[in-house]
Amino acid sequence: MSSPQMLDPAPEGLKHPHVVQFYANDAQLVDQVSCVLSKALEEGQSVIVIATADHRDKIAKAIREQVRMLDAAIAEGRYTTLDAVSMLSRFMVNGTPDPQRFASTLSPVVVRAASAAKEGPLKVVAFGEMVAILCAEGKAEAAIKLEALWDQLARQYPFSLYCAYPMQAFRNTAEPDLFLRIYSAHTGVVGAEHVAAPETQKLQPPNTKFSDIGRTWQEIEDRFRLFVGAVQDYAIFMLDPTGNVVSWNRGARSIKGYEASEIIGKNFSTFYPEEDVRSGKPAMELEVAAREGRFEDEGWRVRKDGSMFWANVIITAIRDEFGRLVGFGKVTRDITEKMQAQRAVDRANQELRKEILERRATERRLADSEHSLRSLSLHLLRTQDEERKRIGRDLHDSLGQLLTALKIGLASIKRDAQTDEIVSKCSHLADDCIREVRTISYLLYPPMLEELGLKSAIPWYLDGFAERSGIKTSFECSAGFDRLPRETELGLFRVLQEALTNVHRHSESLVAKVRLRMEASSALLEIEDAGKGIRGDVLGDSGELPRIGVGLRGMDERMRQLGGRLEIASNGQGTTLTAVVPVQVSITEAAPVSSAA
Repeated sequence: MSSPQMLDPAPEGLKHPHVVQFYANDAQLVDQVSCVLSKALEEGQSVIVIATADHRDKIAKAIREQVRMLDAAIAEGRYTTLDAVSMLSRFMVNGTPDPQRFASTLSPVVVRAASAAKEGPLKVVAFGEMVAILCAEGKAEAAIKLEALWDQLARQYPFSLYCAYPMQAFRNTAEPDLFLRIYSAHTGVVGAEHVAAPETQKLQPPNTKFSDIGRTWQEIEDRFRLFVGAVQDYAIFMLDPTGNVVSWNRGARSIKGYEASEIIGKNFSTFYPEEDVRSGKPAMELEVAAREGRFEDEGWRVRKDGSMFWANVIITAIRDEFGRLVGFGKVTRDITEKMQAQRAVDRANQELRKEILERRATERRLADSEHSLRSLSLHLLRTQDEERKRIGRDLHDSLGQLLTALKIGLASIKRDAQTDEIVSKCSHLADDCIREVRTISYLLYPPMLEELGLKSAIPWYLDGFAERSGIKTSFECSAGFDRLPRETELGLFRVLQEALTNVHRHSESLVAKVRLRMEASSALLEIEDAGKGIRGDVLGDSGELPRIGVGLRGMDERMRQLGGRLEIASNGQGTTLTAVVPVQVSITEAAPVSSAA
């Protein structure tokens, strides 16, 4: 097992070394941690291990191989193990560590460990990976806050603190400066060979007074500096506490256009537009970063040649082990193309939204127009029915009365051989006129429909239709069929009239069957013939209304105005037309009552 490279003991004035290990695998972690903790136990210090169950077992096994006194140390209270997940649950509140709960949970543990240790400046070495668990859960801010709480506790009860993070946590993070922020929260690093810095992070060594961090850490640091210097997609550079540039990488030169010799020593406000400089924006950003730890912004920045680019900027405050501000790390990325693409998407979305709104407005106008047309159609139908009713009454009440008076007058004429024949012919003509006027009047607006209802008006109408057309008719009505609303009865009667007219004119059928019944809460009127049917190319798909025929369109419109529908089924053996109208009438179905003409 290799010996760990650890920071030298803290010199006078530094009471709580707070070191970190970045490891690539568990074996590497266990190797380093067990060596550090074994040495502490051999020197009489107490050890606190706050880790996952798997790591606790592996660390204890490795220590037992190096230190024979582990069981004795456990008995003396100098070796304490705690579960990291369980400990987190004791002081985490709403996803962040609560300072009071943290102190009340960890202070007794540290005090007990210190009381069991031998005399010395630092009696306790605590190893913990609670911060790594938080980081793995995507709670980077909570992990950094927990590091600060550990520091506060160490200032109250001096002990050495050792934290560990898997490198995978930094490769998957969405925060480009997370590695730097965690790194700068520690006084040094427990290094190991083969540990590579994350490929998307930047790093400057913390300001520490330790004499040497060992060959391995120096290799890591050198390697990482090479990485930062080689990055071209990000401008990564350091600022002193006043905002002057103190380092410059290849990406900064590529994005901003300055050579290192041209910009180092100048204030970073050089990169801002004049209006931002006048408004004090650069100084404000440093103030926020110093106060809150970081600052992130997107906005226009200026290159050396005066051209503008849209930048994503992250400024991170860098502090030493005493909490003093020593500078800022700054990461700038040129996202002009991304911004322009997003604006193009936004413009496209805006145009799409505008088009959708215009289309909806057009649809509303069409719906309003359709509503207006339907209202007009209903008005025309009602006007037509009222006009028919008026004409029918006028024919019956005026012309019919005049013809009746004519017949009476003819009957009173003095009869002789010659005039008797003439009067007889005129009387027969008057009878025909009276009958025709009565028929026309009843067809225009049958009084029986208004007086007795639909189921009585239909047989009367079928009798006249059969007599005029020679088509044999039959009528079936479910027993108990009651009166329907006046508009519904009139609408169904008009459908019957138009349908039978079509049967007479077009179907070549010798019979017509009419059925009237209730089905659920709808009244159904069916007119069926045995004629030649409607051709498939005329009848629409799925029984739609034929694409010709004003009469059928009128019937359909009547049904729509009543909230109903018109259905047509046809083949080479006949056609069935069904009018369906919803009504609020409860009808008891019984055996049909039939009549035939």
